[in-house]
Amino acid sequence: MIPVIMLTAKDDITDKVMGLDLGAEDYMTKPFAIEELLARIRVVFKFKASSESSPPSKTLECGKLLVYPDKFEVTYDGMPIALTKKEFELLHYLILNKNLLLTRDNILENVWGYEYMGDTNIVDVYIRYLRVKIDQKFEQKIIYTVRGVGYQIKDA
Repeated sequence: MIPVIMLTAKDDITDKVMGLDLGAEDYMTKPFAIEELLARIRVVFKFKASSESSPPSKTLECGKLLVYPDKFEVTYDGMPIALTKKEFELLHYLILNKNLLLTRDNILENVWGYEYMGDTNIVDVYIRYLRVKIDQKFEQKIIYTVRGVGYQIKDA
């Protein structure tokens, strides 16, 4: 798969979210410094190289929720759940750190990357997406908010 970094003049949060939802690894708005673009390219290729060289990962579970990192699949009680790339990355990070409280900054750093310059409310937006697709759809709460601090995923 070829990594995509979107370079655009559109700086509205809905445009950024749409670009990332459609599969872009990063999103930069004009004007930008070429040094920053080169740094983001290095990060994308470093992540791609490390993910390709890493050994196969095992299935992660949280109650009836199963995450298959190698296949980019998620199921709940055997039913497949369709997630975007970023939703999958967020859920994967949350479940890797199951029962641990994760701050928004920690999630931004580890899911969106050190270079992310957007709003921190993007974490809240994607948590809401996951809640609709998992918690609300299956009527089983696994994603918890610790008000003013962050989020955690707990066994059902």
